Amino acid sequence: MSWTPEQLLRHQKVNSLLGVNIKPQAQATAKAEVSEQPGEYFFVVVGDPMGKPRMTQRDVWKKRPVVLRYHDYKDRIKEATPSKVLMADVYGIDVVAYVAMPASWSKKKKAAHAGKICRSKPDWDNIGKAVCDTLFEEDSGIADGRTRKFWCREGEQRTEIRVFFFYE
Repeated sequence: MSWTPEQLLRHQKVNSLLGVNIKPQAQATAKAEVSEQPGEYFFVVVGDPMGKPRMTQRDVWKKRPVVLRYHDYKDRIKEATPSKVLMADVYGIDVVAYVAMPASWSKKKKAAHAGKICRSKPDWDNIGKAVCDTLFEEDSGIADGRTRKFWCREGEQRTEIRVFFFYE
């Protein structure tokens, strides 16, 4: 059976389906912050950051929940990206992902970890790959890239993207 995001959200065990937790589209439609400085663009993608999953040919016709979540993340990135970024001569990218702390953690542990470096999944390189694959058809021209992950409280999940480009 092929699952749509709507079917997953209606499922009685939505949070236990292969570890998937798809958020409603209302969260994805929040306005992103965009700013420009000479030689760089900065914008924020609201919602859970996600790394690119390992995909097979079967995922083309039978959409696994993790693949649906990945495509939702890519759509949110596209929605938040200023059109000027796609036309710029980009040479570098800086990605900062804020991952929500598990609900099972105590309040004390959450307070201690808020804003600190996250060393659990998703992997930093897969987050960077997801962002670059979404923004650029050919990302071989990127000479410099950095991805960092930090813990945040539930509801503050986001991906901050800073794109560096050549300008005259």
